[in-house]
Amino acid sequence: MNFKLILFFISLSASFVLSFFLYKQWTLATWFDALFLIGLLLIMIYSMMVLIEGQFFTTFLKSTRNFFAKTNKKDQLIRESEKRSLESVSFRKEFPNRLAFLQIGLLFSIGSLLVSSAIYFLS
Repeated sequence: MNFKLILFFISLSASFVLSFFLYKQWTLATWFDALFLIGLLLIMIYSMMVLIEGQFFTTFLKSTRNFFAKTNKKDQLIRESEKRSLESVSFRKEFPNRLAFLQIGLLFSIGSLLVSSAIYFLS
């Protein structure tokens, strides 16, 4: 089994469990609500992975480290005497299966939204 299929079944079973925890009784409408929430969670996980890969937080940390290093005279003198630079070694984090989170999240969110609206308007 590949990662996408495993993620799909884990998310589907989590939506069943979540519908029991949130609503105390299981109905089709509550299950679609829980499925929508799981889909949004998967989309948020994908978004965080994109931010981490794009090094958004790394540049923020580097700029604050630079600012405090330049304002602290004691550290600046130590750095000059040891002949160190402010630049630290950076690495790039890549997530191999991040697209699966987006695809399954969109499938769950859009699918449950369409079915929920059809149930609401046809009832």
